[in-house]
Amino acid sequence: MSESIELVRKTIAAINRRDAAAVAATLAPDVVFVDSHGKRFEGRDSLMLGWRNYFATFPDYKIEIDKEQPAVGGALVLGYASASYHGRADRAWRIPIAIRAETKDELVSLWHVFADTHLPYESMR
Repeated sequence: MSESIELVRKTIAAINRRDAAAVAATLAPDVVFVDSHGKRFEGRDSLMLGWRNYFATFPDYKIEIDKEQPAVGGALVLGYASASYHGRADRAWRIPIAIRAETKDELVSLWHVFADTHLPYESMR
């Protein structure tokens, strides 16, 4: 198992526990997060706050891993993301997701998400 895959699994496990501090502990200080719309967020502290806010909106958010592939400088992950808006079963969704993670010095330096976010946005209406 590659070190990058292990680190991505550790990050996803922290996400699935909805533990923003544990997610942040896997991130480089200058980490870059690119969402599925191409918007960039930078810095560990900024991302920890972002994850806290996301978990408040989607308190049961989780990522399921179907496939993992080591890549030069990181890893690729395919699977599903699911949650419900404010925990409401009538506003639940599950979507395919791909994540490209780059790692450096045993920390995540890039987390790039690819997903169709139509259902999550619809759940918030």
